[in-house]
Amino acid sequence: MFLTLFLLAHSAYSQNIELPAPDNSGGIPLMEALNKRQSNRAFSSQALSLQDVSDLCWAAWGFNRDDKRTAPSSQNKQEMELYVFLEKGIYKYNAEQHMLELLKKGDFRKHAGLQDFVATAPLNFVYVSDLSKAGVERPEDITTESLIPSHANSGFMAQNVYLTAASKNLGCVIRAWVDADDLHKTLNLNPMQKALYGQTVGYREQ
Repeated sequence: MFLTLFLLAHSAYSQNIELPAPDNSGGIPLMEALNKRQSNRAFSSQALSLQDVSDLCWAAWGFNRDDKRTAPSSQNKQEMELYVFLEKGIYKYNAEQHMLELLKKGDFRKHAGLQDFVATAPLNFVYVSDLSKAGVERPEDITTESLIPSHANSGFMAQNVYLTAASKNLGCVIRAWVDADDLHKTLNLNPMQKALYGQTVGYREQ
């Protein structure tokens, strides 16, 4: 019995994770969430519930209509990708199936950003643009201008996460201070994919 429980606990975040349905009819009123929105940089290491992870992923980049997302994208190209760093591994959010696809087992949270708190906070998002979905044909064609829509789209996603975190009384901060080259290697990105921002969510350190 003990061995069974141990194996279940060990495997909970060490394989693909089927997320519970998002609680998209709850939360606090929008104006209250806006009033509570703030950036925090001191986080407890306490793990978030799977429901919280589900709600945050859906808020960032889930589907709320057929083929349409919770966050807008320029010309609906939907070039953004959401990577999820948890203590047990790195995952990619599959919005179509509302699940986390395991990319790497192990604790890689320190690679999600350059601030010290990133390595111990329970959840880090990394926003990646796949320019092949945004009309760019070759890596050498990627320019500052071609990335402008993805920077804006990252902001929309991040604000959704901020408001969801505020509704759940969680701490949250968007981060531009990331090592893009290190993330490229850690996430095994191809030349058409660019890591843009990180965002940390967790319980505020008391």
